[in-house]
Amino acid sequence: MHRRMRICFFIPEHHAPDKERREAWLSGQIPSLLAGGKSASAQAWLFQTWAELRGQTDVELTNHIPDEGIIVTLANFLTPNFRATSKQLVCAVVADFQPHPGAQIQIIQNAAHAKGLRHAQFVPHWPQPNLIPRTHARGDRFETIAFFGDRSNLCSVLLNPEFGKKLQEACGARIEIRSAERWHDYSDVDAVLAIRDFSTARQLHKPATKLYNAWLAGVPFLAGSDSAYSSEAEPGRDYLVAKSEQHVLELLSELQKNPARRQALVAAGQKKTATRNRDAVRAIWLQLLNDELPSHLNRWKSKGENTQRMFWLKQRALLFVDRLLRS
Repeated sequence: MHRRMRICFFIPEHHAPDKERREAWLSGQIPSLLAGGKSASAQAWLFQTWAELRGQTDVELTNHIPDEGIIVTLANFLTPNFRATSKQLVCAVVADFQPHPGAQIQIIQNAAHAKGLRHAQFVPHWPQPNLIPRTHARGDRFETIAFFGDRSNLCSVLLNPEFGKKLQEACGARIEIRSAERWHDYSDVDAVLAIRDFSTARQLHKPATKLYNAWLAGVPFLAGSDSAYSSEAEPGRDYLVAKSEQHVLELLSELQKNPARRQALVAAGQKKTATRNRDAVRAIWLQLLNDELPSHLNRWKSKGENTQRMFWLKQRALLFVDRLLRS
């Protein structure tokens, strides 16, 4: 009888969710990830994915790296000198970290980055759990412009109280920095602002999750020049791009005065939700784990020792160049 390949999600014990967070993930509640860093990434990428797939396919959660099979883990959980053996296929979830040269597959959260990197697989981040869309009762109101994320990830100019005064004068709206415990709640939000800065930096290490959430919530989205957004959506149709503080004010003023324009942006975004909702992301993971990676592992096992050694040499060189291009 054919033995199914082992598929494991590796999280070191000290980065695994505690009892409260584990129960929250498993019961479909909203886990607090205020701890940040590796633990937050481990839970959002690894534990959440395992929890979503455990009833759909045969996946394991482990606190050690198995000797064989398909292993999914964070790139930063692999030691600097780690290298997969001839019996392992290691998929390193890069998240906000750096690709790991000892893994055969890099799981990348930014489609533009994945497109330019060999041995990379683009997998969109899960949208926010238990997302509450904008309530229909708000109608054409345009009062609350929200940023969902850490303050450090919003352009400093837009955090300045002076900008708040200009926004109030331009369109009668206010900006709100929504705290982590309400990152799922778009019920009273009329537009989402997500601008790191006004440069042309591509931000190749960042995902398009804020855009997915805005689409799912039915809220217009205003962003910077992030490649994650432009690689999956069309500026001006699916979302708006601002080039300066004044441009932000002009775009928001236009949206306030033109409800039809807001509805067109929302409608275009919601057409995209079928490919980025939780069902869609689950299907992407199942296709990857059940169909693509087993074949990849079989090919890897069939390679001779010299071929594998050459792969690792090339891999290290490729990732060195990748790091230079992203710096």
